[in-house]
Amino acid sequence: MKKNTLSYIILYLLTFTSLSANEKELLSQEKQNLLLQEQNRYESEYEKLKYNWIAPLNLGASYGYDKTYTGDYGTNTNISASISQDIFRSGGITYQIEYADAKKRADEILLAKEIAAINEELFSALLNYKKTLYQKQQSELLLKNNEIEIFIKRQLYDVGKADITELNNALMAQSSELKNLASHKYMLARLREDISKVSDIDPKIFLLPEFTLVQRDSYLENNLNLNYLRLQTKSYEHLYGVTKSSYLPSVTLNANTGYQEYDSKRYDTQYDGSYYSAGVAINIPLAYNATATKQEAKANYLKQAAQAADTLRSTKASYAQSLELIESYRSHNEITFNNLSLYDELIEAIEAGVNTGEKTGYDLQTIKNSKAIERLNIKINEINIQIELAKLHFALKAPRR
Repeated sequence: MKKNTLSYIILYLLTFTSLSANEKELLSQEKQNLLLQEQNRYESEYEKLKYNWIAPLNLGASYGYDKTYTGDYGTNTNISASISQDIFRSGGITYQIEYADAKKRADEILLAKEIAAINEELFSALLNYKKTLYQKQQSELLLKNNEIEIFIKRQLYDVGKADITELNNALMAQSSELKNLASHKYMLARLREDISKVSDIDPKIFLLPEFTLVQRDSYLENNLNLNYLRLQTKSYEHLYGVTKSSYLPSVTLNANTGYQEYDSKRYDTQYDGSYYSAGVAINIPLAYNATATKQEAKANYLKQAAQAADTLRSTKASYAQSLELIESYRSHNEITFNNLSLYDELIEAIEAGVNTGEKTGYDLQTIKNSKAIERLNIKINEINIQIELAKLHFALKAPRR
């Protein structure tokens, strides 16, 4: 057992019992660091976008030697500060701030989508690992039945009560199942590798949760992809507002202050002192491509809104398909449960035949193995249901039980 396994199990259980738990904790340190840097990136971008309408304060200092046409010459020292700040952009400043806020929320959802996708990949591998273990057990039981069948066919062939074709078919069935068993072993190894790519969890001992069905309204309301597209639509709407306002009148405050000193080397002249200036300017941009640029921004916004509506429609259909698939697995299990009662009757009858000498122990062992295989089919379908339910859960804002 890896030393961190127990802590990962505890953290996982906390994640699924509390919406405030950090779902990144199950992932490898490398993945967590990658996600952290992505979070730092979009937070820095948010700060840049939200305040980029604030003009920089320009500080300057100079020292020079001057000579004039009158023959005077001397040193000139100047220190200054100036700013040219928009104080009105026909709503553009408000749109800029709202755009930054909407984009940050969209980026947060995008990061949550990435975390959810990695978690879905992880739990899909864990569930498929367990499913493959059941399939491996089925293969082992089928091989036991193959061995019994080959033994019986060989005995019958030796006494002339079966032809070589029957014996050959039994041998071929065994060969095919041996290949299936080898495939299951390879799949287990591959799934372990897939898990190790994103987490230190040991699939042999990890306690898998039981996912339950997410109701349709909750699924549509909390769906990460839908929420991301909704916020993206909002950000494009505000960006459209920013673009429109850039072609409308704006008012700019201009201010300048400083200190200047001049020292003449030829005349007895020296002066120094502070200076300042302030004023406002009205700007009315007239651009040839203004209409086209605004139409492009509007088209991007409307396209995003259309994509959100289209994705909502497909998400509803996808949810309905998941329900149908889950119901199909449940129906298969109901049929198998009914078959198990028939196996019980057969086992009881064969046991009675064995006691009277009419049946052999091989018949009894074969039917018991077949019943065990059917029981494993039920477990495999339960895993299939869990895989489908996990997809629904990891499509939401946070995993929940």
